[in-house]
Amino acid sequence: MHWSTMCLLASGSVALQSCDSESTYTATPEDVRIASLEKQLDEIDKRKAQLTSGEVENNFELPGLGFYHCEAKDFFPYKHGQNQDGKWYANGEWKEEPPAVPDPSTSRPSTAALEKIQQLLEREQQLAQQTGSTSGTSHHSTTHHHHSSGMGVGSMLMMYWMLSGNRGGFTPGAGFQNAQRQESTWRSSVDRDRQTVSSHARANPGYTRLAQQSKASGSPVTAGSSVRGGFGGSSSSSSAS
Repeated sequence: MHWSTMCLLASGSVALQSCDSESTYTATPEDVRIASLEKQLDEIDKRKAQLTSGEVENNFELPGLGFYHCEAKDFFPYKHGQNQDGKWYANGEWKEEPPAVPDPSTSRPSTAALEKIQQLLEREQQLAQQTGSTSGTSHHSTTHHHHSSGMGVGSMLMMYWMLSGNRGGFTPGAGFQNAQRQESTWRSSVDRDRQTVSSHARANPGYTRLAQQSKASGSPVTAGSSVRGGFGGSSSSSSAS
């Protein structure tokens, strides 16, 4: 057998092994963390153009304030159209009938809403200083006050974009002014997170398949989920958390 033929057979075998490895890849806890981070980065990228233009989409969620109702131009604790006990929530009230889907689906926040955003942004900046953490895009409810894995730079950056896109609608205070100085640092932090996701994906080809499947199905990556078995399944040694 010619050496070139042997090389082709060998390289083909490696490729098959690689493909098979990807198809049986099982998600690790680190995959779960990276997938969550990637989802948040995608959300930031998706929202940037709209928020910097001053518009906010109906039911946009801002942890700490709630959900944006574009008709009322303000944030409320429940989604627009949420059903509970036979009633539907819209624009701060429970209604007897389902509300119509807003058209248009975006609006500029009211002065009161912008002031709420500015106050929340200032509180988050103070919290970040107290905890010594000003990086990371991951976010959960601000009531947890775990800033390194809490609300995060991504949410602060989006708040700044909302305010920046509506400069004439509120009186700039310390929160906004400090955010102007911090924006480039926040964007650098987000870029580092993107590099972290890219590096993990390059080192773990199976993760890329899992992430693609997660986006297509709308189901999150969980520890133990696999490309072959799909989401919802887990290995005997792993459990979703």
